[in-house]
Amino acid sequence: MLHLLVIFATTLLGCFAARVELNWDVGYVYGSRDDFTYRRAIGVNGELPFPPVHVTQGDTLVINVHNSLNVPTSIHVHGLLNNGTNYYDGPDMVTQCGIPPGESFTYVLETKNQFGTFWIHGHTRHQEADGFYTPLIIHSRKQPVIVYDEELHMTFEDWYTGEFYVRQAYIDSLNDARTLTPYYSKALINGYDGNKTAPITFVPGKRYRLRIICMSINNWFKFRIPGHKMTVIEADGVESMPLEVDGLSMGPGQRYSVIVTAHNSAELNYIYNVTSYSRFITDQQGLQPIVYTGLIEYKDGAPTKNIPVLSDDQLVWPEEAQLQAYDKQPRLPVDRQIELTVKRFSNIHYVPFSALGSSLYKSVLVPTLYTALSMGELAKNSSVYGPQTNAYVLKHLEVVEIVINNPAIEDHTFHFHGHNVQVIETGPFGNSSTIDREPVPRILSGPWPMWRDTVQVRAFEFIRVRFRADNPGVWFLHCHLAVHMYNGLAVVFVEAPDVLQQRQSVPEEMVEMCKRQGIHTQGNGAGNQGFDLSGLPPAVYPPS
Repeated sequence: MLHLLVIFATTLLGCFAARVELNWDVGYVYGSRDDFTYRRAIGVNGELPFPPVHVTQGDTLVINVHNSLNVPTSIHVHGLLNNGTNYYDGPDMVTQCGIPPGESFTYVLETKNQFGTFWIHGHTRHQEADGFYTPLIIHSRKQPVIVYDEELHMTFEDWYTGEFYVRQAYIDSLNDARTLTPYYSKALINGYDGNKTAPITFVPGKRYRLRIICMSINNWFKFRIPGHKMTVIEADGVESMPLEVDGLSMGPGQRYSVIVTAHNSAELNYIYNVTSYSRFITDQQGLQPIVYTGLIEYKDGAPTKNIPVLSDDQLVWPEEAQLQAYDKQPRLPVDRQIELTVKRFSNIHYVPFSALGSSLYKSVLVPTLYTALSMGELAKNSSVYGPQTNAYVLKHLEVVEIVINNPAIEDHTFHFHGHNVQVIETGPFGNSSTIDREPVPRILSGPWPMWRDTVQVRAFEFIRVRFRADNPGVWFLHCHLAVHMYNGLAVVFVEAPDVLQQRQSVPEEMVEMCKRQGIHTQGNGAGNQGFDLSGLPPAVYPPS
């Protein structure tokens, strides 16, 4: 009976589904988003920020991308599972070759049963760090967890004075990186200088859904509306059991939906607070952290309510393992555990690096998906992908538990491509006394762990998550801080390559796009047969 209901629901979705088509010309734009620095950035159709994308559950989103940059590009829909279409996931040299300058490519993205708050960003050469991103809202066809009158979205971004690769090239050129003056960012709220964002209008008595997206590349954001409670109903495109909180603490890539009920009177306006900060650069007055304020406007010209300032430890914040999934799926039983530990070290010039696997992640000479599809039975052997990929081969439908340990001073968010994961447990790991921080408590999830695609692993903490390997493909797991991703903090899951070879083949136009760039489309990570990896650049291993 349940099987028949699923078929009926899927058929019903198909009856109402639409095909939403967009034309994106990705190119350079110039301007001053923070009212401080005039600089080159990356926009779409000459705009930055460019418009959010809205579709409905079950729709097909078609994005025709033309590359007007002078380097390759690609896009990734952050949170979309791409089940059956791994080749549209987007990360350059993982699932595709980048779109060459002057060329075009079409992504056909199936929303299927997914709905919620997502975003789209570049996934080649860290182009998301220069503005190439926008929200994606997949509206549900069913009643929400809490019925509301109106929805608004808020985006948080960190914005730097120079382009990402210019900054990184400078750091890489230093003889002694300890002399580097930290790069401090400004914060943008809804695409513009955080201090000049337009007021948010509340109508007395109305119930609002705020979709909040942290599109930053390095910074964390804390968000509060003093005088109002927020009720979390969604995280990372997954509905949650309602949880009342005072504020949100969000790392790069994370999203929440909260319900806020407006007061019944319009006599007073209120102030919201947004704090932007980074764990890996030193605090400096006026630069780090930065607090931005904006207006919750009930009535034009009304006085602002004065509310006493409370410290963070007096407030309620949602914890990763505290949220409960609305679908009430119990903890998955574990078939296999993979333990990953962040290893932080420096080169001879004191430039810091972090590894998640046995080596620093580096792109190889063949997209890893193409290796998985072309190596036959050998695709089950992680060695054929090259040590630079930190590849883990997963069996079809096994339940995998991932434990990520962070014994270092820096916070991270880790993004799982191709999967939502159950957050099972968080807790202390290593010696937090080195940063004068009290050890965090161990938090075990309730009976229905929350599903997320992006999880925080803060300094001297660990996280335990689980997922079922039911999406054959090659899926990236990486830190979503651009500077850490640039330095190689990533691994790859090669999921059920035997099933993948039976079910998927890369569209011919993607193969030809690689060939025009001189990129191999078959063979191991070096483009050779068997275990001959000659031609790959040497892998970089952390010190023992």
